Amino acid sequence: MGFDTMELSRRNLVKYGLAGGAISLAGCLGGGDGGRNLPAKPVDAGSVPPENLEQNLNVWNWYDGWVNWAVEEFEGQYDTSVTTAAYSNPSKWYTKLEAENDEIDSISATSAWVVRSMDNDFLHALPIDRMDGWSALNELAKSDAEEYYQRNGAVYAIPEAQVAHPLTYSTDYFDDDPGSWDVLWQSDLKGKVSMQDWGEVACRIAALYTGQDPNDPDDFKEIEEALIQQKDLNVTYWKDHSTVQQMFENEQIVATVYTDGRTYNGRFQKGISMDMSNTKEGFMYTYDTFVIPKGAPNPNAAVAWTDMGSKPQNATKKVTTMGYLPPIKNIGDHLDLSNEKIDFLSWPQKMSDSATFIQPLPDDFRKKFDEIWTKVKAA
Repeated sequence: MGFDTMELSRRNLVKYGLAGGAISLAGCLGGGDGGRNLPAKPVDAGSVPPENLEQNLNVWNWYDGWVNWAVEEFEGQYDTSVTTAAYSNPSKWYTKLEAENDEIDSISATSAWVVRSMDNDFLHALPIDRMDGWSALNELAKSDAEEYYQRNGAVYAIPEAQVAHPLTYSTDYFDDDPGSWDVLWQSDLKGKVSMQDWGEVACRIAALYTGQDPNDPDDFKEIEEALIQQKDLNVTYWKDHSTVQQMFENEQIVATVYTDGRTYNGRFQKGISMDMSNTKEGFMYTYDTFVIPKGAPNPNAAVAWTDMGSKPQNATKKVTTMGYLPPIKNIGDHLDLSNEKIDFLSWPQKMSDSATFIQPLPDDFRKKFDEIWTKVKAA
C-alpha cells in the first residue's frame, strides 16, 4: 500500500443480504445460485449476512497474508468456494470494470480508484446500515468515508485498512523523533536517506516540506527545485518495500518515506530499529477499501465475505498477519498485544491533527507531478 492512485501491496470488505421482495434474477446474476431469487442490488439485501449464498466467490485483494486466513475462515462458515487474485496495479481490475465486469465479486481498492469507479458508475452502493464493519469504524475513517465514498446518501466503499505514509526513521541513529521532513534535505545525512521512486509521492512530500498543501500545491516550481536539491542526498530512489527494510537493517539509510504497516512489520515482527515520525509539517494517509463492482456474479457471497472480514475480531487479523491497521475504534479491545504495539497502532487518534487525507488528484495535477519527476530524475 503505497500512495493512493497507483501502487502498492495490501487491503477489508462489505456485507449484504436477501431482498425482501421477490426479484427474479435467475440466470441473470450467475454464480451457481441454483435458480434462487437474489437481490438486484446489495442495498436491497434483507439481511446481513444473506440467508442464501452462491457456490462461488471471486475476491481480488492484495493483503495476501490476511486473505489466506480469511478464505479458510469463510469456507469453514459457508458452503462457498473462494478464489483469490492479487494485483500490483489497480488499473488491472479497473480495466475489467471498464469492460463491464462479469468476473470479480469483491475488490480491495485504493481511494483514488474508488472515486474514479464511483464517478463512472462501476460500483454498487452498500447496505451500511446493516453492516457491523461500518459501525465499528473509528471516527476518522467514518468521517472520511462519508465525505469521499458517498454520493446522494449512498456509500460505495468501506475502509478495510488505514495506511499512513510517514517519515520512517532509525531509532538507533536518532535518539528522539526527528519530527520533520527536513531530515531528507539535511546535507550531513547525504547517502543515508532515500526517497520513493514515484513522482506523486515525492512531489507531495516536497509540498509538505515547502509548506504547501500536498493536495493543492500552488508553487510547482518550488517543488521541482526542492526535489532536485534533495536528489544527490539519496543513497537510492527505492521502488520495492522490502528493499527499504533491508536498507534499515543493514544501516544503509536512517530515514525515508514509508508506510505505517511496513514500519510496524519491520519494527515488531522483524526486530529492525525503526519507527514512524509525527512530522511537524504533517504526513499523508489513505485507505484500502472493500467495494463490490457492478456485474459481480456472486453478490450474496460478496456481502457475506465483507460482513465476516469487517467484523472487528476478524479485521484485526490484518495486524497479526501483515502489520496493517484496520480502521476500527478501540482497537486495543480486540488485540492481545503489548502496550507499545497498541500505542503505535493508535496513530489515527494521537496524530490526527497532523494527518492529511490523500485526495484523488485532478488530471492536470497528476500530469504536472509526472513532468516534475521526469525532470528531477534527468537532472
